[in-house]
Amino acid sequence: MSLKSVVVAIAALLVFAGTAMAATSQNVVIIGGNSLGTGWYDANYMGWSWGGYLPVSGEPRLDAISFTPMSPGDVSAANLTPFDTIVLNMASYAMACSSGTLTDEQKQAIVDAVATGKKLIIYDSECTPGPDYSWLPYPFNTNNPGAMGASGTLTIVEENTLSSSSPASPYFIDATYLGSSTDAVGDMNVMVTFDPYWCIDMSGTNINQVTGPVHTYAKYPAGTDVGLIIYNGMDMDYMPDSKLLEVWIQELEQPFNPSNLPCGVTVVGITLTPATDTNYVGQSHTVTAKVTDLLGYPVEDVDVTFTVLSGPNAGDSDMDTTDSNGEATFTYTGDGGVGVDIIQACFFDQNTEQEVCSQTVEKEWTTRPPSVPEFPPLAVAALGLLGAIVLLRRK
Repeated sequence: MSLKSVVVAIAALLVFAGTAMAATSQNVVIIGGNSLGTGWYDANYMGWSWGGYLPVSGEPRLDAISFTPMSPGDVSAANLTPFDTIVLNMASYAMACSSGTLTDEQKQAIVDAVATGKKLIIYDSECTPGPDYSWLPYPFNTNNPGAMGASGTLTIVEENTLSSSSPASPYFIDATYLGSSTDAVGDMNVMVTFDPYWCIDMSGTNINQVTGPVHTYAKYPAGTDVGLIIYNGMDMDYMPDSKLLEVWIQELEQPFNPSNLPCGVTVVGITLTPATDTNYVGQSHTVTAKVTDLLGYPVEDVDVTFTVLSGPNAGDSDMDTTDSNGEATFTYTGDGGVGVDIIQACFFDQNTEQEVCSQTVEKEWTTRPPSVPEFPPLAVAALGLLGAIVLLRRK
């Protein structure tokens, strides 16, 4: 085999290895019943709320995935082990739009499965009142209008592999069509209480004139990109409408462990970056907070307070005001020694009259390795000459 062939083969293996690192949904369990179909009691049917269904066949990308139904009573750590993706259909007849259908042990089994690198997708189409999500690692509440058959407005906040506003993108979602030509948006369930670890993919306004996140994701455990949780509050009445179907398929095709989703806008309206970083003690470090409204647009002239909550530099704090890009920064010197700082940014929301804080980020401070003494060029030349003389004498 020629050298060129070897290089090409190695390059191909490297490309394959890089693409194989992130998984997509291949073996999916749907919690909600003992069968699959469009019948009242099927796991993928919103039989409790009459809120539509999740197709599991009839489209090539769906046909390539293995789907298995699971009754809520059968949920356990052992029974979830074979699957890479868990779909929790809260609107199924068996789940009855209530998290109380699951025991505390079963809920923990789902959370623990995500922590090992699995994907969890949650649907609650037309559930009213909204289910209790306080058991999730990142709890939230929703505003749920129920079955109104209404239109609404939908905005793609973040360009990513779950959705894109560009028709040229392979991840294009027609938000305008979904808002005006289906009731997926007007009847959607909107997040109204927030945890800073939820990231916005799509946001909008439902028939109740409540604006907020409707399609969100979170990485779990916090600070990692191992497990992935996706929440979809849209109404599924119009399934299998091709444009609504695309949202469901792209959730299944979304890579995870890692997801590589950017989390550019969190649901609380303030995002702090970078998530992690490492420097030597004595150097400076800068974090950037971005403040946005519920549709992801930057907000100017907001006072943001930055605080090192814990670590060797605990107590360091400062305030900055957001610019036209909604950004404010905080720079400090790591003069407190070795360790990990936990940093957070907060602002006062004039609308809710409450303080809103970002997710925490980490900064690791390490000692600088001892420097290796450098020989001046003249000394190097002298040593080379001396070596040459020694060799000549030996000859």
